[in-house]
Amino acid sequence: MRSTEVPNWVTFPGSNWEAITPGDAGLDQEKFQRFLASLNARGASVGGEVHEDNNWGTVVTRGGYLLHAWGNKDYKFQTASLGKTFIRALFGLAVEAGMVEPDDLISDIWTGEGQLSHPHKYLDQGYHKTLIWSHLLGDKYGSKQYGGFPLEIGYFWKMGPSDESKAGYVNLYGEKGFSRNWMVPEWAKWTGDPFYDNYAHIEPGTIARYSSGGFWRLSQALTVLWNRDLKEVLDEKLLSKIGISADQWEWLPGQVVQKDKNFYPLWPSAWDYLDPPYEVNGCVVRSGPGWVVMSASDLARFGHLVATRGNWKGDQLLNPQWLRGHGGGNGSGVCGESTHYTAMGMVTTRGIDPIPRLFGVIRKSVLPADCFVGPVKVS
Repeated sequence: MRSTEVPNWVTFPGSNWEAITPGDAGLDQEKFQRFLASLNARGASVGGEVHEDNNWGTVVTRGGYLLHAWGNKDYKFQTASLGKTFIRALFGLAVEAGMVEPDDLISDIWTGEGQLSHPHKYLDQGYHKTLIWSHLLGDKYGSKQYGGFPLEIGYFWKMGPSDESKAGYVNLYGEKGFSRNWMVPEWAKWTGDPFYDNYAHIEPGTIARYSSGGFWRLSQALTVLWNRDLKEVLDEKLLSKIGISADQWEWLPGQVVQKDKNFYPLWPSAWDYLDPPYEVNGCVVRSGPGWVVMSASDLARFGHLVATRGNWKGDQLLNPQWLRGHGGGNGSGVCGESTHYTAMGMVTTRGIDPIPRLFGVIRKSVLPADCFVGPVKVS
């Protein structure tokens, strides 16, 4: 694999980030201060979570240096949907190892027969017969899938496809707002039981849909493909190489999330669609839809890897097509861009409003464009 090139003013953090002043970071200091003053950074309270005091944090870097931090940069908490960006990287590692191709049928590797909870979920049955890996990897923004899986949050799924006025129909921040088609799309065969309903309801490849249920099926299939704990694979082949040791982070198993009826206190049994198997061949199945437990400081390392397009100290760790940022609904996220080489890690934070819109593969800086006046000044 050909290594991507990065400018000579871009560096890579050691065990700790080296801080840099806005001036040395190549920023217009006055405009940068105006940007900071325009924000109202604070802890995010989502679904009954409470993140007060210093129980939240966000880090922004440029060129491999720590530019600014809000809250507690070392605070760790589950980061909602961020597992999706790690799942994509794990699939990319499998492709580069010659284990699989994006257009291969998933059922060639795993059907789930005798392991999935119901025969209609087997990956060689129904619409699953044409399900390929790329259907579940997400669209160009790394989020919506084409696998035909409709499920997102089981708590809201149970309420049905129509009555938005029901008590409890609230968005991620406790405000009324979820739309009917976000909850249960018209093409879904709704029974009211999210555990039963987590399967492909429509021909794969036809409709894009954000579905954590689909990502859960992908994480099960990937665990079969690797025949290893996916956290161990990521530790060995990627994260340890960018300075994140195995004991610095956690990735909650799907069964842990499924069993916790108050994972989000205001949404009881929100994730009860997370169906077995919870282990395959003795390997725990991690929560592919999300629930990575990591600090903002370490998430920013991954964001820096996204910004450098997979290059770390001259080694090409992964093809950039498999590296994307992602946002978590509880105010968490990671992103990186390759124009100004900025990166960000965010854990349970609200009020830094320009930043969440930049998750995914949208190649924009986390800072306003007029802040930049030049490259990092290398001493």
